[in-house]
Amino acid sequence: MAVKKKGKLGGAKSRKERAKRDTNLLYSANQIWSAGLGAMSRAQSGSTRFFEELVSEGSKLQGSALDTAQKVVMQAFQGAQKSVNRRVGDVKGQATETWDNLEKIFQTRVQRALHQLGMPTAEEITALTRKVNELTHSVDKLARARPVPKKVAPARKRPGKARAVKRTGSRSGIVPPGGT
Repeated sequence: MAVKKKGKLGGAKSRKERAKRDTNLLYSANQIWSAGLGAMSRAQSGSTRFFEELVSEGSKLQGSALDTAQKVVMQAFQGAQKSVNRRVGDVKGQATETWDNLEKIFQTRVQRALHQLGMPTAEEITALTRKVNELTHSVDKLARARPVPKKVAPARKRPGKARAVKRTGSRSGIVPPGGT
């Protein structure tokens, strides 16, 4: 035997409303049944015209009962639809929040890995850029403040011994910093 689980979909208030509606429908159905029995009783007593009137009125009642039932079903459907839409909105919100949390975790781990590899952070690059700009500004300021020296004629070379130039491993004769 399957056990029906109680969910949050229908609260206590909606259960009471459904019970009240069900009671009203049962009451209406009971009245219709009683009217039908009464009509049958009168029809059996011999009045055909009266019987036809009762059939006509019964048809009207049946139509209005059908309309009422359709309205009740539509209201229940709309209520369920609103509830489902609200739940879907809640689930979407939770999914978005979870996705944002995953994105933050991923960004944190990538940033940590880059830092371990020695990559500078955006803040460090910004600070270095600011320092380079300040130094450039200072050098420009110093260069403008110094007077430009006059060109001096190069000293004459004396004839004599040629100096020996020490050769290193590099072809250009330029010694790299820290090298010999």
